[in-house]
Amino acid sequence: MPELTQSVPTSESTSLSDSERFLVELARDLHRFGTPAHRLEEQVTRCGARLGVPTTMFSLPTFLALAFGPLERQRVVNLRVDPGSVDLSRLHAMEVIQQNVLRGDMQPSMGAAALRELGAQAPAFNRWFIWMAFGLSAMAATRFFGGGIQDAIAGAMIGLIVGALTLAVNARRDRAALSEFLAGIVATVGAWCIAMIWPPITMGAVTLAAIVVLLPGFSMTRALLELATLNLASGSSRLMGAVMTLVALGFGAAIGDRIVSSLPLANMQPPLPPLDWLGVLPAVIGMALSSVFLMQARWRDAGWIMLAALLGLYGARTGAIMLGPELGVCVGAFVVGIAGNGFSRIMRLPATTMISPGLLPLVPGAIGMRGTSMLFMDSPSRGATWAIAALVIGGALVAGLLAANVFVPPRRSA
Repeated sequence: MPELTQSVPTSESTSLSDSERFLVELARDLHRFGTPAHRLEEQVTRCGARLGVPTTMFSLPTFLALAFGPLERQRVVNLRVDPGSVDLSRLHAMEVIQQNVLRGDMQPSMGAAALRELGAQAPAFNRWFIWMAFGLSAMAATRFFGGGIQDAIAGAMIGLIVGALTLAVNARRDRAALSEFLAGIVATVGAWCIAMIWPPITMGAVTLAAIVVLLPGFSMTRALLELATLNLASGSSRLMGAVMTLVALGFGAAIGDRIVSSLPLANMQPPLPPLDWLGVLPAVIGMALSSVFLMQARWRDAGWIMLAALLGLYGARTGAIMLGPELGVCVGAFVVGIAGNGFSRIMRLPATTMISPGLLPLVPGAIGMRGTSMLFMDSPSRGATWAIAALVIGGALVAGLLAANVFVPPRRSA
């Protein structure tokens, strides 16, 4: 089976038409740039119908299968792929290519070549921007986790260290599996070091904030969404991937905690009360700006991304006042879904431009991390409680998004 960066093998390419080759490249890039399984399969199938090619599509995080033609003489293409990540700028460029092909302004063969060229392009933001996003995300998240100004500065410092470590380890595929485990250790020990040098520090808030970019809350929510839309194989495997990331982070944090417990006691301070409605505003803006880098968005979409983050957070806070915290998250996701689908219909851009960054402040990654770390710290009952809470929040987010799709249906790009 071909790798992500390769085209269909020559022996199979000769039996495929130009339209079928275009659909193969479209499916691969949709997956690579972060499209959920249910949207990917629907979009490729609808695009095939528009091109006059009966298409059946099956998607997994590491595998794509496409079958072209009537059942009695189908041509099947199997692709071995890597789990994708959200790339908003290239999703937009890919949709432009797709629309040009469907309107007849571009031949399918030219569209396939354009998609291959797009996939070979460098991302909008290089490793330096991603490294800065680690620090910026940590600074913003520290305020969400109950830290003060001093904690935010400490979180940014450790976030940059964790970012440098993660980028260096992930540069080698054979070492990438260690990145979350090492990040958990570095974040915990780093928080203790700063608490000793520059006390007092809210160690829990600083530790969680330093690894917030690595928390799989978004992946967990996406997995639950795929399960809710009956993409059971893709959703189950993606959910297990998110759980394994949490286990690695939690195990690393537990090792770091054991190391810290054998060292002199650091001067710590308890978490601060929750931020008021205006106090949370700088943190939301900082997290939205880091999302521009992490999700490879276009600068011109930064305003929409910040708006989505504000709608999600303030929608959830309003919902929590009226309905409680769990249903409040559902309200936040509903508001983001409505805004994202409306934005997509009016601006003719992918709804993901607003929906993905709008969900980031709401996803249950931090709660899942707390539960997982407690499982390694002789607190299994408390850990199970936190883990269940993470699933409840993820389910509430999915319910809000699905309800939004009923009130404002997503735009069909094919």
